[in-house]
Amino acid sequence: MRADQTAGCRFEDELAGLIASIQSSRDIGKRYALFDALSNLERRAQCARAPEATLRKIAEIRFLTGILREAVRPFPIAPLRTVLRARERVDTMRVSPAAAADLDAV
Repeated sequence: MRADQTAGCRFEDELAGLIASIQSSRDIGKRYALFDALSNLERRAQCARAPEATLRKIAEIRFLTGILREAVRPFPIAPLRTVLRARERVDTMRVSPAAAADLDAV
C-alpha cells in the first residue's frame, strides 16, 4: 500500500467518524461545527496529498453538509396546503364591503 493510499484510508476513517457523530442531530450549532470540521479535514487531506477519490468524497460530503446546514429548519413549519386552507377559511369569514353595506341597509 502506497503512502497516499494510507493517508486516504486515514482521512476516510476520520470522515466516517465525523458523519457518525452528527447523524440525525437537529442542533444548528453542531451542523455548523460539522461543516467546519469537514473543511478542515479537506485542507489536511490536500496537504497530505490524499488520493483524488478521497478528496472527492470529502468535498462532496462537505458540499452537501453546507446545503443541509442552511436548509434544515430548527423548528417545524406548517405545510403549504394547511396555510392555504386556513387563509381560505379567513377569506370566507370576511365580509366584502358591498355585502356589509347590504347588511347595514337591512
